[in-house]
Amino acid sequence: MRQYNRFTLDKQIECRIGRKYETAALYNLSSGGCMIETPSAKAEINAPILVRLNDKTEMPGHIVWRIGKNAGIKFDLPLHTAVVEALGYEGVEEDFDRNDPRDRFGIPLLG
Repeated sequence: MRQYNRFTLDKQIECRIGRKYETAALYNLSSGGCMIETPSAKAEINAPILVRLNDKTEMPGHIVWRIGKNAGIKFDLPLHTAVVEALGYEGVEEDFDRNDPRDRFGIPLLG
């Protein structure tokens, strides 16, 4: 079971891995971290990263796993739940969970 609610997204963001800035695809987001796809698979596990979620929100963290160009990011400090929920509503809804019961914030209810 995950510690934080996770929202599925499909959004282009900017991130800095080491000293290099690049555009990445943000695929999911939670208070504890996110999953991105980078243009290259060069960044290594434990590499520091700065993820720019929007004009006002930058989250420092590090890469905890890597599969090809995809990377799991753990934030150094949790992102406030209200910010995650606000950003999460910009995401896309997936067909397989469209009919899952959700609370008034759109968060899936556990059975």
